[in-house]
Amino acid sequence: MSQEAVNQSLRRSGRVVIGAQIASQVVSLSVLAVLYRQLGLEPFGLLGMVIPLLAVVRILIASGLDVATIQEAELTDQQVSALFWLNQFLGVAMAVLIGAMAPAMAWFYGIERVGWLTLALAGTSIVSALGTQHVALLRRNLRLGTLAVVRVAAQAVAGLATIAAAAAGWGVWALVVQQYVEPVGLALLAWSLESWRPSLHFRRVGARRLAIFGGHCMLSSLMFYLFSNVDKILVGYTLGPAALALYGQAYNLMMKPVTLVLTPLTGVMLAVLSRAAPDRRRYAATVLGFFRFIGAVMLPSSVGLLIVAPEVMRVLGGAEWAPAGPILGALALSILAMGYINATGSVFASAGRADRLSRASVVIAAVLCTAYLVGLQVGRWAGEPVMGVAASYTITTLLIVSPPYLWYALRTVGVPPLDWLVQLRPAFLATVVMAASVLACRWLLIAFVRPPDAVLLLVEIAVGVATYLLCAHRELLWLVRHGLGRTTPAPRDDPQENGRRS
Repeated sequence: MSQEAVNQSLRRSGRVVIGAQIASQVVSLSVLAVLYRQLGLEPFGLLGMVIPLLAVVRILIASGLDVATIQEAELTDQQVSALFWLNQFLGVAMAVLIGAMAPAMAWFYGIERVGWLTLALAGTSIVSALGTQHVALLRRNLRLGTLAVVRVAAQAVAGLATIAAAAAGWGVWALVVQQYVEPVGLALLAWSLESWRPSLHFRRVGARRLAIFGGHCMLSSLMFYLFSNVDKILVGYTLGPAALALYGQAYNLMMKPVTLVLTPLTGVMLAVLSRAAPDRRRYAATVLGFFRFIGAVMLPSSVGLLIVAPEVMRVLGGAEWAPAGPILGALALSILAMGYINATGSVFASAGRADRLSRASVVIAAVLCTAYLVGLQVGRWAGEPVMGVAASYTITTLLIVSPPYLWYALRTVGVPPLDWLVQLRPAFLATVVMAASVLACRWLLIAFVRPPDAVLLLVEIAVGVATYLLCAHRELLWLVRHGLGRTTPAPRDDPQENGRRS
């Protein structure tokens, strides 16, 4: 695919992807608001005990093979077929493994229902494997807008099915319905839109090298899985399902801004950076452009959510979920760090340095798992064990892990780390003004008006968005011009984003 064709594809897809991600978050929050009230704390806590196991299994199923499909410059149908059948074998094997672990899960948490829930969810590994390569091919072929719409459609159908099951009194089993319907819907739609079909090719097609590359990506994904889930395992094991529901849902809401931005961005990044890699100047400008985009969006999201966290939980879940507000606030400042950490994997992979990514991920996982144990113990001494885990997560990701990790990644691909830091200045100054404005508005409303939580939250969001738009208008104009739609090289003081490969 020519560079001009790439640019045209990105321009067509960019706005659709962003719009679809906004729609996805609206659907997700709407479904959660209904389910929080229908189901209460315990079902979410029980599911939260099983989800870490499902997450690691899904990583093993993919084995980084989807990344290999996207990153490889020249790919044959036979190679994709070999990767597809490997995915299916792993999906069946993991289903058997999950089912066999059901008794151990019930014993570990001391709750019999966790065992039955684990057994019921074993089949999700099979349905998750069905669409892996078709989704990867849609990304490889730059059909990002189509894929974004497909994801929203599958999510919406799953949400409606879950709400219906919850209304019928299914309890935690309604959440099991969601875990099946969404991947099945995604796989069916991906197969209908991607014409490639697997053939019976397994050996001597050159897939071994792709599997090795994917193995490095899988190892890094497993390590990132550890630091994203060990905290939840600790909370569930030591404090029970109610505490896990509060912590787990606060964590998931904290990740909403990251998902909103990073899902479309990483869908673009790997393909764009892989194409730009032969031209070092364009590659460096593209990396900095992506990082500038992340900083301009994640920094205000992080600080803004810190301020409005109590209102968010009360509006979404009512009084029963209000204790999750402080937990959400404690986690909010990690949004900026998680945005950069999640995106940096695409930088390593695009440069063909998945080996460095896997080594760095092992160190990060070890540091964060240690921090969780320390945070849990300190929190117990203070009488707030869940807050201790949340604070340890934020402090470690923001101050200890992300700075050296980003420095290592940028140095690996020959991008000066100082250039990245300089780009944060406009967003940082605008965020400071935004935070002061929202805090002043909040104080005035609470002191003199005392509006309902929903009204307070809407006003806070409106003031924050308006202030940031006013203060960061030059930065935002840059984002509009150079968001998901252009790939030409840029000078050092105006780095750009995209530049894909066919």
